[in-house]
Amino acid sequence: MQSPLPHLALRCPLPSGAALVACRGLTRFFGATAALRQLDLELPPGYLLALFGANGAGKSTLLRIVAGALRPSAGEVTVAGAPWGSAAARGAAGLLAHESWLHPSLTVAENLAYYATLYGLAAGAAAEALARARGERLARLRVGELSQGMRQKAALARCLLHTPRVLLLDEPFASLDRATVAELQATLQELRGAGLLLIASTHTEDLIAGLADGWARLERGRLVAASPGLAAEAEA
Repeated sequence: MQSPLPHLALRCPLPSGAALVACRGLTRFFGATAALRQLDLELPPGYLLALFGANGAGKSTLLRIVAGALRPSAGEVTVAGAPWGSAAARGAAGLLAHESWLHPSLTVAENLAYYATLYGLAAGAAAEALARARGERLARLRVGELSQGMRQKAALARCLLHTPRVLLLDEPFASLDRATVAELQATLQELRGAGLLLIASTHTEDLIAGLADGWARLERGRLVAASPGLAAEAEA
């Protein structure tokens, strides 16, 4: 018989109401299976949280819910003070997932211009996003011809187009070479320094350990461990 998992709350020390992402009792079921169970967390701007856990632990589910791409089964979620599902909450978050969501036959610039039009953004938004992602040289290249590292930069630029306050990264270092990893690490440091809240799930703990302000480990949908001073027993 498996021992019961602890019920922890993840809270950074911060003034009341200052959390960019706050979840209370967050739960998500897929059929009869609970992917997340009563998750509590509060995270501030200018912070990078590393999420660890095995496949199926609930990391991607958490990121997709915060991004507004997946509906919670129960609990409350706010992003930048706005309730889950609202236009303000969706607009405050950007999700870098396994898929780039870029059309392979278009250039990077054409892809970004398309998304900028959808978002109703100014003409210069694409160039600014590429610069923040360190991908200025990719503008005229077709997405289908890019290496994995180049495609990751282009996808990151797409995430940054609407200047989100929360950036969610699902295995951002997967399949990248050492040079691209180092460049992405530097980019994440810059974004955190600019005041963004970053939440990154990863299996390669060594690649993010030196960047993260704190870490948390999920198991079977529950928060089971976190860096010192970050987790406490959750209220019933």
